[in-house]
Amino acid sequence: MWFVKKIFACFWIICSITFLPHGMADATVQPMTFEEVLSAASKENFDILIAQTTKKGSLLSNKISNLHIWLPKATFMVAQHNEWGKGAKALDFRSDPFFRLTWESRSVFDKIFETKINNQHNLVNHLMATKTISDTLQKVVASYYELALAQKKCELSNTFTKVAASRLKIEEKKLRLGLVSKINYLNADLALKEANLALLEEQEVLKEKRRNLNLTLGRPLNEAILVQSTIPVEPMWDMDGVTPEKVVDLEAAIQAKKVAIAATELTRAKSYLLSCLSLSSDFSANRYIYNLQDKKWLIHPSKGLVNIGVSIDLGGLLLMPAAIKKARLGLNNETFKLSKEKLSAEDRLANKKWLYRHALGLHTIATARLKVSKQKLAFVEKAYQLNQVKLLELQEAEEDVQKSEINLITYAFKVKQAEFALYRLVGKFDK
Repeated sequence: MWFVKKIFACFWIICSITFLPHGMADATVQPMTFEEVLSAASKENFDILIAQTTKKGSLLSNKISNLHIWLPKATFMVAQHNEWGKGAKALDFRSDPFFRLTWESRSVFDKIFETKINNQHNLVNHLMATKTISDTLQKVVASYYELALAQKKCELSNTFTKVAASRLKIEEKKLRLGLVSKINYLNADLALKEANLALLEEQEVLKEKRRNLNLTLGRPLNEAILVQSTIPVEPMWDMDGVTPEKVVDLEAAIQAKKVAIAATELTRAKSYLLSCLSLSSDFSANRYIYNLQDKKWLIHPSKGLVNIGVSIDLGGLLLMPAAIKKARLGLNNETFKLSKEKLSAEDRLANKKWLYRHALGLHTIATARLKVSKQKLAFVEKAYQLNQVKLLELQEAEEDVQKSEINLITYAFKVKQAEFALYRLVGKFDK
């Protein structure tokens, strides 16, 4: 028996030393509020920063593309040829500076369609970035409350361990006085070991949840961080605003923009007869003659030439029916996707509301169950003091209270999950 006690004492000391740094960190670090976590994530989360820079890059790329569309392609060449000449009566200097500008331009109709499509892609990129940010903030909320849940479970496990340790001391004293059998002492010892093991598991989960939240905040994974461990079931924001009229379905909005792009592509294909014309022009000038003796230009000092040409893409005209058919198929496909997304959106709100009400109901039941469990425990404790029940019954009553407390905070976490899923539908995280 002495050997077993010695081993347990060493085990307890090792556990205390192992988790001392975390306790010290918790004592020095101030818990972050929900608003502070959201604000930090908006500024430091890598996924949000990537989404924002990707959107800016796409907008800049389309601006450059639009500029290239409307600027004509020009080729400029300058050459110089000098020649001295001596005629019968005069000495001439002839300079042949050669200047040439070639300009090509596609049809204005094609430019209009291409510019419009680029602008529509800008809207899609903006919505996709907004959706990415919304999804990321939803993950931040989940990480926040997961850490709060882990902290609360760790606190409860620590309390359960202290209760089990205190129970073991009481049973040890009773055993020495001969008031209880050795079985009671062994049961209390086993309960303490189970409580210690559960505490170790909860502390490992706590480390994992801290790393997850640090990752979402762009911080070092092992940096000490705490959040407010209380998980209230009261709504964070106004739940009355979650109505079908205020639902913002980003996926449906993105798909609607894709339908608009497909419709523009179809119109462009139908208008190819006007878009297949290309305009080109050529301007050149050369030969300036200067009489050195008379110090004046000749009567006809230069000559210029301007060419204008129009080209037609015959191959594109021949393939025009096939291009129209392809564009129409693309439009139909995007329209079907939009219809599917709208149907899904209608069902999504009703489902999220049901999940929220269901989570609230489970939390209410868990609250009542915890109250009953505590009343039962108080009754069993009195009976145990009067030696009317065995230690095993007392331990079962204590375990029932422990499970009820864990279930209560777990259901509070589920309430928050369902609550913020509703907030997301009305665009609370759209930035």
